[in-house]
Amino acid sequence: MMPSPTEVPAPPPGPGVVTPFAAPPRDRDMRGLWIGLGIGGLVLVLCCIGGVLGGGFLLAGLEGVARSQLASVVDDYLTAMRAQDYDTARAQLCPEQQRTHTVAWYEDHYGGSEVTSFTVHEDEVDVNLLQVPATVKRRGQSESVMTFTMLQQTTRWVICGGVD
Repeated sequence: MMPSPTEVPAPPPGPGVVTPFAAPPRDRDMRGLWIGLGIGGLVLVLCCIGGVLGGGFLLAGLEGVARSQLASVVDDYLTAMRAQDYDTARAQLCPEQQRTHTVAWYEDHYGGSEVTSFTVHEDEVDVNLLQVPATVKRRGQSESVMTFTMLQQTTRWVICGGVD
């Protein structure tokens, strides 16, 4: 009798014939698996620690850049004031301050007692409150500390307080 084409033939009889495994054989030694899992866990912990440290360094670096940018705007403002270039000084102000502080206002307030020297305290810049302190010396007056309040206007920082 011939088997039909859909039937699977039976294995031939005889010694050495083994039926196929129902499941693949299993390695009884789990040592390699545990070593691999341990190394993978160690790499994961190191990556997490590196990410936290890297984020901290990034934030500290960004704060330093912000400090420098804020101090630079105040330095430009006071440099223009010392040179009595009131148009350039006004350009460092926010629009609200520019409306109230015209060139005529600067001439009235600084004409006879212009800025002779100044020091911007970059190390004391408060990045959270956006305040920049500076020691300013005006002709005929003693030194005074001015605290400028900053505002980010689109892509640049401007002075929006502390001008008076």
